[in-house]
Amino acid sequence: MTCTFEMKPRVAVAVLAAALLSVGCAMMEPKAERYVPPPLGSTFTTAQRNTGSFGSGDVQVQSRRGERTWEGKQLLTFESSQGTTLMNPEGAFVAGLTPGGQVAMRWDPPQGFDFPLEVGKTWSRSTRMIDAKDKSIPYTTTCKVLSHEDVKVPAGTFKAFKVNCTGTLGGEDTYWFSPDLGIFAKQSSKRSATHPFGAGTREAELVSQNIRK
Repeated sequence: MTCTFEMKPRVAVAVLAAALLSVGCAMMEPKAERYVPPPLGSTFTTAQRNTGSFGSGDVQVQSRRGERTWEGKQLLTFESSQGTTLMNPEGAFVAGLTPGGQVAMRWDPPQGFDFPLEVGKTWSRSTRMIDAKDKSIPYTTTCKVLSHEDVKVPAGTFKAFKVNCTGTLGGEDTYWFSPDLGIFAKQSSKRSATHPFGAGTREAELVSQNIRK
C-alpha cells in the first residue's frame, strides 16, 4: 500500500526553512579566532592543589592583568604573589619573573596556543626554555583541542575549549581555556620523574573574577 499526502506551499516553505536553519546551526562549530586578553586591571583568584615540583599544599593565588615594556616590547602581564607572567599580544608565554622582578624563565620563541582554536585541531611547537643562568633546554609540545564544553568551577560555569598538551620533557597539561575570560578556567598538570623540574602535579580552578569594563 502506498501512502501519499499533500503539504500546503506555505507550510512546505516553513518546514524547509527550519530544516536549513537547523543544518546551518549544526555546521557552525565553535571557534576562537584569536586570543583576546581580559581588560586591563581585571583580577582573578585561582585555587591550586600542588604536589612535588609544583609546590606543596593548597593555596589561593590572586592575579591582576597589567602591561609593561620588556626588552623593548609591549607585553601583557599577569601579576601575583608568586611572580609575574609575561605574554605577547597573541597570548603566548614570553617569560616568568620572580616576585622580586628577576627573570626565572623565558621561552624562545614564545610558547602558547595556535589560534584559531576549534575542536579537533592539533599542532606542535618547538621552543627553548631558558633559565636564570641562561641554561637552555629545547623541547617540543604537541596539543589537541579535545572539545568545547561547559566547565564548572567555583567562579561559575563557562564555555571552554578543553586542550590537552604533552611535551618531550615529560609533562602533560590539560587546559580549559575560556575565550570569554581570556584565561584558563581550569588546569590539570603533571610532570614525570624525568622532567627537569622533577615529578609533581597541579590542579587549579578559578574561584572568582572581577572583569573590568
